[in-house]
Amino acid sequence: MDGINEVKVGTILQICSSLNSWAYNTFEKENGMNKNFSFVIGRVAALLIAVETIVFAITLIWEVINPSEFAKILGYIASLLIAISVVIMMACFYDVTREKLKIFGLLALVSSIIYAPFCVGTYFLQLSIVESNPLYVSNVVLKAITFEPGSPIFAIDMLGYCFLCLSTLAAGFALVEAKDKVLRVLCFFHGAIAVPTFATQIISGVFQSTSGEIDFTGHYVLLFWCIVFVPIALLFMRYFKEGQRL
Repeated sequence: MDGINEVKVGTILQICSSLNSWAYNTFEKENGMNKNFSFVIGRVAALLIAVETIVFAITLIWEVINPSEFAKILGYIASLLIAISVVIMMACFYDVTREKLKIFGLLALVSSIIYAPFCVGTYFLQLSIVESNPLYVSNVVLKAITFEPGSPIFAIDMLGYCFLCLSTLAAGFALVEAKDKVLRVLCFFHGAIAVPTFATQIISGVFQSTSGEIDFTGHYVLLFWCIVFVPIALLFMRYFKEGQRL
């Protein structure tokens, strides 16, 4: 009887071991598939960010050379889409970040989520209310929500961009591989831009001429931002592409 019981116990243990191995392999396989989705989606989102930022840069140049209402609207649309694409990219980045560095991926994602509503709200307001004024509100009210330096909506938008900078700053701490050194440096540099972005809203008249009229200083600053941000998007695209191969 003891021999039979030992055989039964051995069989049960073998079955349990097999089930455990099957469950582990299934989990690893599904986890790998999920990671693969994150690499693919993240790569597409990074590509979209690069394209949208280039379109935004073109609208800035267009407005400097020949001010146009169409260029302004196109710039709003591009900026709105950048915010959405950044959140998607950072969600994917968080998912594929190493476990011990996951907190930085999470901080990058959370900061991007804070950034998005400020900027999406700003540009959607310009497209839906300011451009058409469907309620025929007074010029005083309209001026308060018009996207121009000194207005409340402009300050809110800049606050949003502070969190975009902090998002890339956090992402930089999660990029520890030697091959990601350039992306890491650019993320840190872009993260540092949060300080002047925040400070300029407190220092009155930074983007205004001495006569009080709006000049193109803001356009030149944003063009510089585009020059920094496009490479970041392209390098994130490479990051996701290389991660997919592993």
